[in-house]
Amino acid sequence: MQNVRSINLGSVYETVVAQELRAHGFNLYYYDNKNNGEVDYLIDDADQLTVLPLEIKSGKDYAIYSALNKLLKIKEYNIHQGFVLSNEQKVYQENGITYLPIYDIMFFEPGTKVVGEL
Repeated sequence: MQNVRSINLGSVYETVVAQELRAHGFNLYYYDNKNNGEVDYLIDDADQLTVLPLEIKSGKDYAIYSALNKLLKIKEYNIHQGFVLSNEQKVYQENGITYLPIYDIMFFEPGTKVVGEL
């Protein structure tokens, strides 16, 4: 048997995103609900008095995010937008979710509009 270590890129990407967000002054929160699932990170969106949910995806299934969809549908939470950061190089918005390359996390800053009109 070869001594090859398998790398879980999802964990690596989540760690990189967490480090970048903390470096920019964001407090990080986590969402986990037995009925709705888990979302990787929630960050403050003080301008809208809500949070921005972030899903970090490393594989080709970056569009699979049922917990994020469920979270956006809970009206009491007042969450209008979510983000999926992945290996994909396309930038687009669909159904309240903005898809960005993972390296775009460096442009997230507290107190500023994260994404303008696409």
